[in-house]
Amino acid sequence: MNRRKALVAALAATALGACAKSAFPPGGPLDTIPPYVVVAAPADSSTHVSRTSGVEILFSEGMDPTSVRDGLRLYPPAGRALFDWSGRRVRVSWERPFAESTTYILLLSGAARDLRGVPMGRPLTIRFSTGPSLDRGRITGVLRAKTLPTKGVPILAFADSLGPRPDTSDVGPSYATETDTSGAYALTALPFDRGFTVHAFYDQNRNGYMEDDVDILAGYPGSVRLTPEHPVADSINIVAVNQLAPGVVTGSVATRDSTARIRIEARDVADSSYVRRVERIGSGSYTLPLPAARYRLAAIRAPVVEGTEGLTLRREEPLDVAAEGEYGPIDFDFAPLEAPAPAPEGEPPPEGKE
Repeated sequence: MNRRKALVAALAATALGACAKSAFPPGGPLDTIPPYVVVAAPADSSTHVSRTSGVEILFSEGMDPTSVRDGLRLYPPAGRALFDWSGRRVRVSWERPFAESTTYILLLSGAARDLRGVPMGRPLTIRFSTGPSLDRGRITGVLRAKTLPTKGVPILAFADSLGPRPDTSDVGPSYATETDTSGAYALTALPFDRGFTVHAFYDQNRNGYMEDDVDILAGYPGSVRLTPEHPVADSINIVAVNQLAPGVVTGSVATRDSTARIRIEARDVADSSYVRRVERIGSGSYTLPLPAARYRLAAIRAPVVEGTEGLTLRREEPLDVAAEGEYGPIDFDFAPLEAPAPAPEGEPPPEGKE
């Protein structure tokens, strides 16, 4: 199987759950109770597991086999997984025997769903070893984001020999997990004396492929190396930025005329034909979303009388806008340039005026 496909099939299970729809069972109300794992063998933290052993899982109710297949992965891999279903129970075996004295991590995505489309919501992690003990390495952290989700997001650990941004087109992760409802994650039972880079993966178009121009692989800056003296790496926090999300410019305009039509516009410095704008009537606030680029900002007040000139205020310095950035307040005040409103008929002009 193409490694690129394998990577995304392993880690886009969140998208599968997001697309699931619940249905009314015959003669009953909508099912909203998430399924869960009643028991699994081997149990979590088991040791001396047979190299030819499989994994058996009993669910609380009937499961959608495709969502379980797509959401279940073993690290390190042992070849293609084979599924044998019997009601609520599934036995999983692999093409190759487990390696000697090796710690394995079985991950079942929280997106795995029951027959009515209700997802588990929480991932299942089973750690077991074919030797006398489990690896003790642990990496923990929190995923933070402004416009992207932080719950149920795949977290991937790659060998740091692949560089700070691994080429995921043909290389899969060494280990993986998912974030919880608060965005926290924990990669556990990791080996010592190996370096890892840690990333959050977003399959934006949910097509099952990692595409650099569409999908997002947000990484922790730097590699993480665990040793017997330092078995735990805490606060390996990841900030995910959606490069396709706009930056936002905010501010206000001021005018003496409550009926004045004012246009706030941003013109791309590199391509002056590209302009984004927003309009309002009279004084007040504005919000202008802008794709990442460098812009010159201006506010243009339409002519009061047709055939006469309007007024334009320009911001002197160009504004560098980044994805998800927030800029402001950037205000435009037309009042000093406008003629004072005429005095009501019968009232004398202001002192010093004739």
